[in-house]
Amino acid sequence: MVLSQDEQQQLQDVLLHWPANAAVLDGQRSDTGIWDRSECASALERRTSEHALNKRREQQLVPGTKLRPDPSVDVTVPLLLVRTGPEAMLGSRVGRTANQYIDTLAHGWTLIAPRGWSMALWMALNFAGARAQGLTERHHIGFEAGLPTFPANWPGTSAYDEWAGSAATALYQKWQRRPPGKRVNYLKFGINSPFYAPFHKLLDLSGVPEAYPQVTADGLECRMKRLRKITSKKKEGCLSDQMDIDEDADLNSTVASRSSGSTADMWLLTGELLATAAASLLASTRTAAHEDPALPTAFLAWAAPLLEAVRSPNYNSNSDTTKDIALLQHCLVRVRLVCVGRGVPAENAPICTSLAKQTGDAIGFVMTSSFSLARGCGIAVGACSLYGLYQAWLSAAESKHAKSLGLTVQSLDGSPSISTSFVVLP
Repeated sequence: MVLSQDEQQQLQDVLLHWPANAAVLDGQRSDTGIWDRSECASALERRTSEHALNKRREQQLVPGTKLRPDPSVDVTVPLLLVRTGPEAMLGSRVGRTANQYIDTLAHGWTLIAPRGWSMALWMALNFAGARAQGLTERHHIGFEAGLPTFPANWPGTSAYDEWAGSAATALYQKWQRRPPGKRVNYLKFGINSPFYAPFHKLLDLSGVPEAYPQVTADGLECRMKRLRKITSKKKEGCLSDQMDIDEDADLNSTVASRSSGSTADMWLLTGELLATAAASLLASTRTAAHEDPALPTAFLAWAAPLLEAVRSPNYNSNSDTTKDIALLQHCLVRVRLVCVGRGVPAENAPICTSLAKQTGDAIGFVMTSSFSLARGCGIAVGACSLYGLYQAWLSAAESKHAKSLGLTVQSLDGSPSISTSFVVLP
């Protein structure tokens, strides 16, 4: 649902001039209850201590019997329950795409209480059978429901750069601590960025975010290969005999100097309107009227409905075609990948078309992945370039064997690739 300009103006007027008689319940004003500071402070001062509650429990005839509220001693705490759904993690409203998520995991309640009651409510909820969770568990619940989580699945933002940089540093240090003979030789399998997803390189953007650890190609090689290089150079007289081999073949990989680039030029496709438009493009059928797919204008014509949805109503239609193509080429589309067979995609693994044979043909990268207990298979949340999805759409349209548009996730350790089905996430 898209609001018109008049409806948006009316909504802003209501929010700026909120009616005084709104949310009246049982003849009470809306500023009572949890919104009344004096009432909340009075309830906190008259709160029964835990020691007094334990004394009352000792006087129960049957041990373990629940206490009955005593209006003369106990106080009433004003609370506020807010129903949450997929919108809480997506940051936008969902309607037609709501059936893509698992309702039991995507929906819930947010409990808002006055200051000073957190410990009492925490203990009561835990004794009642509620399970405590932190940010990691919350992200995993959203992942099981098929929802992207912030900031792990929001590339192009500064929060994602900081999160991805810290995660990449941890992965790099973990790989570095392994014995040289046990490390994965990523260059052997054609993986140049095993510790983070290089979206800036995917979109042909200059520079790398400063938070990302940049490992040189020499640092990804195995120890034996580097020793062979040093030995050959010494035989040729390129290196001094007094130079210590251990120093040259140091186990610590070289970290390149970080450039001052950023991911500010890329933009992420979000919202149900844009996601529906992108899904419609991928579900369309190629006809003979389409231009030569090698021409940039063919890509612009294919993505024209999405470009119209991105533009504002007051946008000048006589715009520069080159700028429109550059805008679309810097677009990232989040996708949820569901494995159609065995295996779990690895994080930061390249996403390719089903007909791709090399990792250099990557159209995207996996951001988070795990085995889904709710679905019974491996799932992942990744991001692909819009132009890469266009190439996948062309490959599926030209192939006689492809029944539907699917993607393949390459492995980081040389194991077989994983075939997946995918949906566009808003």
